[in-house]
Amino acid sequence: MKIKPECAICIIRQVVDAANEITDDEREQFRLIKSTMEVIKDVYGESAVPAWMGTVVHRYLKKISNNNDPYKNLKEKANKIALQYLDKVREMSNTDDELERLRKKVLATIAGNVIDFGAYSTGINIEKLIEDTLNGELKIDNSRKLLNDLKDKNIKKILYICDNAGEIIFDRVLMEEIKKYDKDIVAVVKGKPILNDATLEDAKIAKIDEIAKVITTGSDIIGIILEECSEEFLKEFESADLIIAKGMGNYESLTEYEDKIDKPIYYILKAKCKPVAENIGVDVGDNVLLKR
Repeated sequence: MKIKPECAICIIRQVVDAANEITDDEREQFRLIKSTMEVIKDVYGESAVPAWMGTVVHRYLKKISNNNDPYKNLKEKANKIALQYLDKVREMSNTDDELERLRKKVLATIAGNVIDFGAYSTGINIEKLIEDTLNGELKIDNSRKLLNDLKDKNIKKILYICDNAGEIIFDRVLMEEIKKYDKDIVAVVKGKPILNDATLEDAKIAKIDEIAKVITTGSDIIGIILEECSEEFLKEFESADLIIAKGMGNYESLTEYEDKIDKPIYYILKAKCKPVAENIGVDVGDNVLLKR
């Protein structure tokens, strides 16, 4: 997926938010923002992919600030928020109807997907967004297709590409459901901090390692850049029978490789901005379970 002109607003807002997290010194904030805007100028253009453009910008911001993890405090906050809602998520997805149970657990992971200080401002009311999503619906609902694929004996290994800290707490709920169909799950997190994306530390907090093999991309990529991923990731990517990709960053980037991927991909996300919503064919704020 390529960027739209208005993507400039989002990337600049992210830089401002990150600068505010890095320091309270306004003079230093001006220095960080001004310097990073020069990089935005270099990578911003109609052929850019939003997640890949963001990777360059946030790597540069980490470098000039000498701060390897600007979103560390926000990620800790997100994990705490998600843990507070975990019992509610489990309760709402408890039903005997297996299709409805799967649909609700997908919706629950999307509720986790709203804990995103990259797509949203750091001042947003995340708890309200979670509640609204838990009580919402899937605008694109390919849960029947997902259930059929989970029942397919030829599909043995699922690569589950995680997105954000906080959200990964709710991902465990869906992974537990997937395990009921006797599937091997390989969960993927970032190899180094970038934005508020989940790392190995967050996977351990969510106890994902208890139900899945956990690996990293080997780098601090927003979304996926196959050319920068580790050999371990590429091996698991190639050998997986099905891919589940969470969040907009993974959608933005993996859609660039779809003509080279010979296996089903399920995108699970909330369309948080107009460019992504238009690309998918939904409205801003819609919840999506899309099979490609």
